[in-house]
Amino acid sequence: MSAIYTPTAAEIASGSVTLTLTTTGNGLCNAATDQVLLTFTDPPSANAGPDVTRCANNAAVALGGSVVVATGGVWSGGTGTFTPNANTLNATYNPGPGDLAAGQVTLTLTTTGNGNCTPATDTKIITYTPAPIVNAGVNGSVCANAPVIALNGTVTGAAGGVWSGGAGTFSPNNITLNATYTPTAAEIAAGTVTLTLTSAGNGQCNAVSSNVTYTITPAPTVNAGVDQSVCGNNATATLGAVITVATGVQWSGGTGAYSPGSTAQNITYSPSPIEVVNGSVTLIATTTGNGNCAAVSDAVTITYTQAPVANAGPDQTVSSNNANTTLAGSFSISTGAQWTGGAGTYNPNNTTMNAVYTPTPAEIASGSVTLTLITTGNGACSPSTDQMTISFGAAPTANAGPDQTVCANNVSVQLNGAVTIATGGIWSGGTGTYSPNSGALNAIYTPSAAEIAAGTVTLTLTTVGNGNSNPESDQITITITPAPIANAGVNLITCANQSTAQLAGVVNNATGGVWSGGSGTFNPSNTNLNATYTPTLGEVAAGTVTLTLTSTGNGLCNSVSDQMTITIAPSPVVNAGVDQTVCSNNATVQMAGTVRNAGRSEEHTSE
Repeated sequence: MSAIYTPTAAEIASGSVTLTLTTTGNGLCNAATDQVLLTFTDPPSANAGPDVTRCANNAAVALGGSVVVATGGVWSGGTGTFTPNANTLNATYNPGPGDLAAGQVTLTLTTTGNGNCTPATDTKIITYTPAPIVNAGVNGSVCANAPVIALNGTVTGAAGGVWSGGAGTFSPNNITLNATYTPTAAEIAAGTVTLTLTSAGNGQCNAVSSNVTYTITPAPTVNAGVDQSVCGNNATATLGAVITVATGVQWSGGTGAYSPGSTAQNITYSPSPIEVVNGSVTLIATTTGNGNCAAVSDAVTITYTQAPVANAGPDQTVSSNNANTTLAGSFSISTGAQWTGGAGTYNPNNTTMNAVYTPTPAEIASGSVTLTLITTGNGACSPSTDQMTISFGAAPTANAGPDQTVCANNVSVQLNGAVTIATGGIWSGGTGTYSPNSGALNAIYTPSAAEIAAGTVTLTLTTVGNGNSNPESDQITITITPAPIANAGVNLITCANQSTAQLAGVVNNATGGVWSGGSGTFNPSNTNLNATYTPTLGEVAAGTVTLTLTSTGNGLCNSVSDQMTITIAPSPVVNAGVDQTVCSNNATVQMAGTVRNAGRSEEHTSE
């Protein structure tokens, strides 16, 4: 009987439905019925309004919720507060820190006074954009003599920014975040100025500002002292700089020397010679350790009265073999000057400005000597000195090469001279000839017949193109040894049937000889001067052979040869005639023998 009835959508849409209850199990009775009318009313609804976006520094939202059918509504969600309360449909919502940190909050409007209806809800999303961030930069300081302030403002979350505060000027304008600010004289005198950077173009955000303060410190001062006048040859001046604010000083100007250094407040200044000659120098004391201030300077002028000047002349380079040096000293203002230094001698004396200085061998060996010219008769001034150095350059050298030995039959000598420092050399001595000429260091020298006969000749190589040096020479001796002599001996005559010839060769000025020519054999060998020679049958038939003896082991000499001829006479020929037969009783035989190529011919008979 307590069943729950769920109507259809069509029944809800029609607004009502009638249900009938009919009894069952009636026995003898008729069933009884009864009806109930169910009427469907409209449900409540809630509208929280559209989603919105707000800036984090202007975050309050006027809510505009609405409900129907219900009697009211209540807001919920977020960590902020509802003003005047959460039951006010058009309350103002102020977000909490968590909402801002999250960048978004969702609020829910729920209907109240719903009767027998279920409450309805709707949500509203509020999105929070970041607030502008403005940073005017860190506080700093500038100096009164460099007061321009380089601003370095930053703005995020807004279109830009604008500088304000101070009575000075912003360059190029006050809406440039990194503008430069030039304070007024009053601000410089006051020693401080505070500037404000405010965001601009903030959209729905509130403007944001940031301040920066600059301290303006006093400027440094320096006093280099009063101008001075000193003597040109006693020119060291004592200076003292007085400074304020800065921690130090730097001296500059001039080409002289500062002692103890150019960064000391109290110094002595030694000028360069050119400053003394010019008559004055201006030095400048400039502050250092200025912090953020510009350095300041002050000048002091030192005037130099004329002083004696010694001029030793330019350095000179002379040859070590022509080392006497003509000096070129000079002086001014003083009444004289004298040379000092060196262990050599001055001619005519050391007070002559163009004296000739002759160095010692030790000075020449050391390569240089330095001489000093000192003024004398200086009056109240100190003497002036100047130095010059004489450098001793290497002298030319000539090297004719080692002595040589040649043979009388091979006398051309390949010379191999060498020179240093000089541009060349020339050969002299001897009565022979030089090829291509005597100016060629590697010329070929051919001795004359007289020199060959004499057995020796000495040549001299002398340097030329010596500059300021004296010429140098060197010699070479050429020894001319006798030429070999070969003697093959006298011509020989042999017989064809006894053709071996006993040779008798002689060789002088060589270690041996060798036989050549002919096709026969030499016994024991062709290097035996007294060999026996056996001609070939062809040579025997020809009747002659010519042999040549050539010297060997000739050393520097050309070999020499000599010839001898062996004439081979025909052998004797004997013919006894033909065999004969005779009768024993008539046994006398007429012989008919013949002999040729012998001293005589005979005919013999025999019985």
